[in-house]
Amino acid sequence: MSLRVSDAVIWQESPSGISLYHTETGRFLTLNETGAKIWVLVDSDGERELVISKLSLLFGGRNNVLGNRIRTEVDQFIDSMVDDGLLVERAA
Repeated sequence: MSLRVSDAVIWQESPSGISLYHTETGRFLTLNETGAKIWVLVDSDGERELVISKLSLLFGGRNNVLGNRIRTEVDQFIDSMVDDGLLVERAA
């Protein structure tokens, strides 16, 4: 699945993470370091599975149990960003 940042979102990196502003809802959100890493990978890579795989390897290494947990949590985070209209997902 192809991911991209919604056109309705203005975002900026800062030392504390990434700040998001959804122009349609007026909602502000600050992502922590982990959420910011996911956001930047989505913006640069644009593919759900690629983002999930990179983070699973980065934080889980060769530990399959930890890697699977990370995959699940990153997938859920991306789903929540799509549900909130911050990210847009399309079939590739």
